[in-house]
Amino acid sequence: MYESRAPREEFDVVCAECGKQTTVPFKPTGNRPVKCRECFQKDRPAGAGPRGDSRGPRRDFGGAPGGDRQLFDATCTRCGTQTQVPFKPTPGRDVFCRDCFRSANPR
Repeated sequence: MYESRAPREEFDVVCAECGKQTTVPFKPTGNRPVKCRECFQKDRPAGAGPRGDSRGPRRDFGGAPGGDRQLFDATCTRCGTQTQVPFKPTPGRDVFCRDCFRSANPR
């Protein structure tokens, strides 16, 4: 049986492109312009997937076996372990090793 999820919180915004009042399912930070659904869709590249790119279906944390995904050195925010992650860490943002990530996001 499926658990029902609580409805997402919506935030009122004004589209940075067309000026239309709309809502978005995330709290804008003020650092980036927020667009309405129509302007966001209009500006996506042709063939773009749900993340706005054309890379195809999203893979799990480990990526495709035998892939040539670039890994970046990082220090886990929680336990201090040296690790590698499949994204370039952003200063000021938490980075977790595989074990801490799994314990924070149980399946």
